[in-house]
Amino acid sequence: AAVMKRQLCTHLVVAAWVTGFTLSSYHLVLLSKLTFCGPNKVHHFFCDNSPLFKLFSSDASLLWKVDSIFISFAVLGSLCLVLVSYMCIFHCILHMPAASGRKKAFAACSSHLINLAIVYGSCIVLYAQSSKDVSLETNTTVALLNTVLY
Repeated sequence: AAVMKRQLCTHLVVAAWVTGFTLSSYHLVLLSKLTFCGPNKVHHFFCDNSPLFKLFSSDASLLWKVDSIFISFAVLGSLCLVLVSYMCIFHCILHMPAASGRKKAFAACSSHLINLAIVYGSCIVLYAQSSKDVSLETNTTVALLNTVLY
């Protein structure tokens, strides 16, 4: 309560919503200008970027570039923030005087780190590469593992 005031919390929530809505809107505007041809079935569990890009008949290079920038900003930016915060946490844990306290702190952090590895690992495999370079089978398998494990 001393650090997270109600006004700061409200500002952070509004910023997250506005950023997400703005990025999604820009993506949808670019997507709506493309034409599709051939089959209209997406071979995936959900309508993801890679299988959707396989259905375009028009040039989607601008959308690919914009997606790469947005994904790099969102995924890698948040990953950097999480890693910096964990480095601070580990620094504090290593400077604890009691070994039993360090053991409890590392045990509490381990499950969260496993979840982070699953989520960020699958996001990087699915989205940080160009959709042209990822096969639909790999994309489907990683998405399935992410859904089942997380």
